[in-house]
Amino acid sequence: MTFGRRVLALTDPLVHALIAAAVVSPLAVRFGRAPMVTAVVAATAIDVDHPLAARSVRLGPILSMAERPRSHNLTAALALGALGTLAAGPVHGWAAFSGLVSHLLYDAGDSTAPTPLLWPFARARQIGRRRSVAGIAALALGSLLVSRVAAGARAPSGAAWRDDDGAAALPRTA
Repeated sequence: MTFGRRVLALTDPLVHALIAAAVVSPLAVRFGRAPMVTAVVAATAIDVDHPLAARSVRLGPILSMAERPRSHNLTAALALGALGTLAAGPVHGWAAFSGLVSHLLYDAGDSTAPTPLLWPFARARQIGRRRSVAGIAALALGSLLVSRVAAGARAPSGAAWRDDDGAAALPRTA
């Protein structure tokens, strides 16, 4: 195994964390860091399946697997999103789902082991970097939409017309 491949493998969790954080960053404006933490944990914790599938913690066997583990699929992401929603609400459900899907899309966009995105319905394959980037961008747009919808559901009617004490106030335009 080359030095460059070893470095890429060791920095992979950081890359997944940064992409997941970027994908859910629109949520941080209204909901703070907590959804970002959810997304980063979902995006990085899934790789615990690599040593299990390779039956080794050494990099050589992990990097030489014929395909990524079956848990790297959209069904798992949907299940994790549902669990996140039940445990902490829809914002965290979306953060868990989109954090994990960003991981899967990034993996499916490279040229290494095939990713079983649609398992059990289709065989593992790669989708290419363009589709990967487009999917990750779509997740970020989804986060923006979730942020706006969730904020609208939380805010009482006319909230923009109230001052800090809750009294009616005129909007500030300048």
